[in-house]
Amino acid sequence: MSALTRLELPLRRVLAIDAGSRCIRLALVERAFRRVRILREQAIDLQEEGLVAPAEIASHFQATLEAWGRPPVALTLPQHLSTAQLLSLPAAPDSEVRRQIEEETRRLSGVSETAIIYDFVRVGPDAGDRQQYWVTLCQEGEIREQINRLGLEDQAICEVTTTANALVSALGAAAPQAERAVLVHAGAQSTVVVIVLGGHGMFAGSFPVGGDFFTRAIANQLKCPLETAENLKRGKDLFRGPDALAGFASVVDGWLAELLRQLQEWSEQHAGAAPSLKSFTIFVSGGVFAQPGLVAHLDERSGLRFQPWPGAGAAAPSAGFEVAYGTALQALGRSPQPASLLPPDRRAAWERRVTRQLIDCASAVLLVALFLLLILDTWQQSHLIDRKIKLLARVQTALGQAQTNEVLTDRLLAKYDQLGPLFEDQQRTMNTLQTLALLQEARSNRGYWYVLFADRRSYFSLPVPGTNQLSQTNLTALLRYGPASLTNLPAAVTNLLPTAPGFIAELCVPEDAEPARRTFSQLVSDLKQDPLFARVDSLSEDLRRNLADPKVLLPDRHFALSIELADAQWELSAATRRRLLLGYTNATARSGPRQPRASSDAEGTITP
Repeated sequence: MSALTRLELPLRRVLAIDAGSRCIRLALVERAFRRVRILREQAIDLQEEGLVAPAEIASHFQATLEAWGRPPVALTLPQHLSTAQLLSLPAAPDSEVRRQIEEETRRLSGVSETAIIYDFVRVGPDAGDRQQYWVTLCQEGEIREQINRLGLEDQAICEVTTTANALVSALGAAAPQAERAVLVHAGAQSTVVVIVLGGHGMFAGSFPVGGDFFTRAIANQLKCPLETAENLKRGKDLFRGPDALAGFASVVDGWLAELLRQLQEWSEQHAGAAPSLKSFTIFVSGGVFAQPGLVAHLDERSGLRFQPWPGAGAAAPSAGFEVAYGTALQALGRSPQPASLLPPDRRAAWERRVTRQLIDCASAVLLVALFLLLILDTWQQSHLIDRKIKLLARVQTALGQAQTNEVLTDRLLAKYDQLGPLFEDQQRTMNTLQTLALLQEARSNRGYWYVLFADRRSYFSLPVPGTNQLSQTNLTALLRYGPASLTNLPAAVTNLLPTAPGFIAELCVPEDAEPARRTFSQLVSDLKQDPLFARVDSLSEDLRRNLADPKVLLPDRHFALSIELADAQWELSAATRRRLLLGYTNATARSGPRQPRASSDAEGTITP
């Protein structure tokens, strides 16, 4: 198999040439990655153009190539110039298979004055110890004669294949699901027959009867010029109806008989292994089958299924360009069964061209990559410089804003210190009245009496003997979370730090011990339900002050309530916290540097 057919390039363009005896068809096909599209199609009628001599054909063809940009050329050989054979060989290494095929090629070609160009490809699965190979061969002189006929001596030729191989490639693209098919391509001078089984070509043949034979038969019967007979063949149904021509059906039947004979011979050679011909679909191509009524007549006389060439749409070739399209597919590496007959010197020249193009492409890609890297590095450096400039500007702006904020904060705190006491007193008055009302309401229908009601700050302002001092941990908690974060502090500490806002209520319950405790618990529960209070609990004995008149006290029935307010935003302002922090800093400075803690339980203290 040609190595060129396996070449995968990101983008390739090829001009496929199907050079017939009367018409040359050109198809410019491009493959972009895995997609194939037809860019342009053109049919050159040699008779209409008046091109008879080889020099005239070559001159006209060179002008056409120049107008199309001289892309690489893929050439299709007429099928009668080549031989295609399916060989079954014993399983062997590739070198041994090549030697056997070369010997078989010499036997098939016979004695020849020119060298034989051949190619082969493995088809179908292995059958035990045998393997099938599709072998295509042609005389080198015939290939060069076709190249010279079109004036392609100086043109870059990337592929040379046969009509049968081109039809197999085109069918693989148009109907890949067609497992059993017979491809019939009728040209002006000959008809090509290809049998496809399992997606691979199994037989290829031709016989010298084509569209011109039908035209001459019509002209002989009607005694008219060939041009008139050609127009009648293309425009009227000569098999049935008012335009039926007696004797023309028998001419077509002779062509059909030769077609069926070749199919029958192949079927007999593979008796028992090949399926029945009735299970095959016959796809027809070529201008002959555009004649009205021809396909219906063939179906009726043969008992087989004749159908137009499958496929339609933008990616499918136009009618008559199936061979050119299949040749382009093989040149672009999209053929399931490629067979290349490119002469050795042409193959070497094309490989050098491809190598040079790959080197040029790689160099261009490398230059583009280096250019992009340079641009990227420059952009990164520029972006880094811009970022540093922006960061410097942001730092300067933030510094100015911090200084401005500090000045405004000092002004705000000064104004707040002026208005804060007013709102604090107002809030304290409202809280006091509401608390008294709630305490009075809770006392209804109960036999206890209050002996003391005081706010927490006044209550805890009295000194209590003791040596406990405020730890740094408690001070930090106070500064971060407020006075509500400190519980059960010694009385001496409360003289230094602000107490959580709230009230202290002492009462006496003239009942037995257990009922008195239940009454007191019920009072605590009732007060907890009110959203005015954040916390209601009994006050421990060590935190009580002796402020109530002993005359109204019952020693064993004396209880104290500690009430903390929920809404106390004015009780401890930001200015107060700031003064407290400044006082703590000054106290630390006076007391000297703090000693390191020996353990987690040893903490530095502030001495009042």
